[in-house]
Amino acid sequence: MTTVLVIDDSPSEMAKFREILTKNHFTMLEATNGERGIELAIEEVPDIILMDVVMPEMNGFQATRKISRNKSTAHIPIVIVSTKNQETDRVWGQRQGAKDYLTKPFTEGELLNAIKGVLPSSQRSQASATTPEPVVKQTTHTPPKKHKPTASHTPSSSSHTPSSSAPAQTTRPTSTETQTNQRKPSNGIYL
Repeated sequence: MTTVLVIDDSPSEMAKFREILTKNHFTMLEATNGERGIELAIEEVPDIILMDVVMPEMNGFQATRKISRNKSTAHIPIVIVSTKNQETDRVWGQRQGAKDYLTKPFTEGELLNAIKGVLPSSQRSQASATTPEPVVKQTTHTPPKKHKPTASHTPSSSSHTPSSSAPAQTTRPTSTETQTNQRKPSNGIYL
């Protein structure tokens, strides 16, 4: 089972992590500040660390740097999960050793995708086996393909739809129909 160390000082955020991670069969370790998070990372060597940034004593950037530069914990992927949403925060987090950056508030699917995205492939398959695939809405828009009408199919005002039991038939236009559907080039020669 995949072990996740969550380092966050907010009790409400910790409860949200606990709910999502236990529901999806992850083992969860908890630390409420950066110092304790570093200690747990060294003692327990979790599979992944979810790190808040704004915390007392030692912030998440400092803790990320210490964990990622320690020989015994450098291999552990760290995902920063923070309300700080500026591009400079993301870049700084990566420079400190974070593998990914997730902005609060997050959805269950976003958190699970971030975890799976940074796990080594051997553990990713284990996490996929124990974790249901999250539903993620696509935000990109792909325009529908445009179909050119053929000589055998022209749009009509009736709303006739062919029966689903009858196979679709398409016919190729004759060479005369092809020529009439083409624009006449300026030199008068069809290609």
